[in-house]
Amino acid sequence: MKLGRASTKVSGDAASSIVRFGLFELDLRTGELRKQGVKVRLQEQPFQVLAMLIERPGELVTREELKERLWPAAVFVDFDHGLGKAVSKIRGALGDLAESPRFVETLERRGYRFIAPVERIAPAPRRDRAAVARLIGDQAAIPLGEGEHLAGRDPACAVWIDSSFVSRRHARLVVDDLGVMIEDLDSHNGTFVNGQRIDSRCRLADRDEIRIGPARLVLCLSEDDDTATLPR
Repeated sequence: MKLGRASTKVSGDAASSIVRFGLFELDLRTGELRKQGVKVRLQEQPFQVLAMLIERPGELVTREELKERLWPAAVFVDFDHGLGKAVSKIRGALGDLAESPRFVETLERRGYRFIAPVERIAPAPRRDRAAVARLIGDQAAIPLGEGEHLAGRDPACAVWIDSSFVSRRHARLVVDDLGVMIEDLDSHNGTFVNGQRIDSRCRLADRDEIRIGPARLVLCLSEDDDTATLPR
């Protein structure tokens, strides 16, 4: 078995303001919505409506306020249609229902209110994006920058494992401001974290052990720690 590194995709700057509610995180700087670390598609206008509601959780945001900020030049009919469509898309993205809302409550003819608890997350300190995390293996220490990294038998994978027991595209690791997430890509032999086979996306912690086929890898999140070794 050979273990090595091919290529890495690196994303842009880190977010400066992240808001968490339920299973979701909203990045007010980059305009991204994520559920358990996985990006959820939300168009620009619905995002702006959601951001306005989250700015004042538990308070009524009136239709007039929404129109003034987001539809200042629209006639009433266009605004009414646009707002209704935006709120519908927000609910679709959040899995929310107008009849029994968990996030966005409608106040008839007045506006909307965000009703879920909101937590603001301080951004992580700036770090060298070329080495946010490392995978420590028997034969290599693989640095992981921010972004997506594929692990598998295909030599084009960022984490290349040359073994017939490993699928060509076996697993995906995603590095972001919240840490590192791993996901099995329907591989034949599975992906294991600390001895347990995962069947959904999984957030990793420092020193978690990952097994992909015969490869055993330890995640190291401390940039200054050069003592991490593979457990016996």
